[in-house]
Amino acid sequence: MIERTGQAINRVLRRGGLEVHRLRRDQSFEFRSSAEAIDRRHCAQTAEIVEELRTKYESPVFGDVRVWDLVERLGQCVDPADCMLFGASQQVHVLQILEAMAHDGVDDPDLVMTALLHDLGKVLLLTDEDPANLVGVNVPIGEYDDGVGLDNCVLQWNHDEVGYERFKDHVSDRVAWLIRYHSMDRAACARLMDDRDRAHAEHLRVFARYDYETKSPFGLPKLRITAFRELIEETFPDPIPF
Repeated sequence: MIERTGQAINRVLRRGGLEVHRLRRDQSFEFRSSAEAIDRRHCAQTAEIVEELRTKYESPVFGDVRVWDLVERLGQCVDPADCMLFGASQQVHVLQILEAMAHDGVDDPDLVMTALLHDLGKVLLLTDEDPANLVGVNVPIGEYDDGVGLDNCVLQWNHDEVGYERFKDHVSDRVAWLIRYHSMDRAACARLMDDRDRAHAEHLRVFARYDYETKSPFGLPKLRITAFRELIEETFPDPIPF
């Protein structure tokens, strides 16, 4: 019965050019092994590597791009080190966040905008850049005094910094900060925060709950990304360098 049902589903899907395939037992192991290798490379970043990456991506990669087009491109992006999403696209991830926030009545405009923009730096996954330089949790590199402020520290480099550099002149200071530091190891960075960091970190505490706890390869959102097109195009009426 199960086999016949699967065959019937596939017949329908093939009409649209799609097909369901049985997951091999070793695929989960392969994904996790690859993710661990990516994480090890990310953790091995040095201050010199961070500076090289900042210089490399100081100029736009895609030229002047409409932000809405970037949001749509998230549908093509998969974080190869995210074992919680396990192959679900970054666009699905964004919609999972937005749907959960809406369910809980969280409608802070800064948090909604952060949800839409926070992972747009991952569109560089569509280039030949090593994923280890675009994903992963960021920790400080080197020793710093308490309260020095995160902007005065060198953290490991990933999509956070890409997004921050591209959006910092187009969004509020809070949204820019949340984009820049949403992947940081909050425990490792807490003592380094200054008053500005701590104020913004209260919003990160809320956002991080939705960013991490909603991830699932099975939780297909009912929301559609097109529901946010008007908001994005009103906020970014003109293309920006990306």
